[in-house]
Amino acid sequence: MHNEHGEALIYVKDNIIVAELIGAFNEEGAKKYTQDIKNIVNESQNKNIFILVNDLKVEGGTPEAYQELEKHNHWLTTHNLIAKAIVIKSAATVELLEKLSPSQKQQNCKIFDNESDAFTWLRSFQR
Repeated sequence: MHNEHGEALIYVKDNIIVAELIGAFNEEGAKKYTQDIKNIVNESQNKNIFILVNDLKVEGGTPEAYQELEKHNHWLTTHNLIAKAIVIKSAATVELLEKLSPSQKQQNCKIFDNESDAFTWLRSFQR
């Protein structure tokens, strides 16, 4: 059974922070997710940051969750974020992200429909 706040499985693979988001997010779930990412970024001690967000199992989010995401994206742009890949199938979700988290436009961010292509793109910046 999924967490009622949304669930984030976060790990580091090949110096890429991977976040697999599952379910529907509210403010509490979004805050936990963004704090977990911040903790990893802060532990990396100003190294270049690469993030892959897998949104294939996301069912949506409350307006408060998107506000939290917007704050988080603004924070990321000031912390050595080199590239971010988002794996997503739904064009509607992409539009929602662009509308509700405009600061993401300041990031080197690209949308993919599978993790394999996303990893390949992110690794291209690590040479």
